[in-house]
Amino acid sequence: MTPPAISHADNVHEAIQRISAAGYKATTPRVAVLNAASTYVGAFTAAELAQTLATQGHPLGDASLFRTLKLYTDIGVMQRIHGLAECHRYIMSNHQHAHRIVCTICGRVTEFAECGLDVMIRALEAQTGYRVVEHLLELFGTCPGCMTVS
Repeated sequence: MTPPAISHADNVHEAIQRISAAGYKATTPRVAVLNAASTYVGAFTAAELAQTLATQGHPLGDASLFRTLKLYTDIGVMQRIHGLAECHRYIMSNHQHAHRIVCTICGRVTEFAECGLDVMIRALEAQTGYRVVEHLLELFGTCPGCMTVS
């Protein structure tokens, strides 16, 4: 099930609240990164985000951008997605557990909550003695919009 869409302003406002709650300041460059990231419908690379920031008049150096992306993924404002061609892409996050289907053509991301792995995880715990505390499921394919164009 896809979560309801929230507006760009709501997305940024919620992220700023989480940044403050985590003990960090919502500096002008950090808010600029949020505003730029919130313009994307799908996943984006750090390079794409840097270009958007520059276009919006907020250029950031690579080190500053990557520090900000790391902070945001650490506190759950963004999530890092493993891409196929590019190693990592990013999406804004509501910090709820979700899995993703990522379009390999346009980068669109569709989230879904139920992955059906619960039974398998319990069996693996029993078999290995591990206690699974987290899991990640990302699927890659072609979205309906890109299939129509192809």
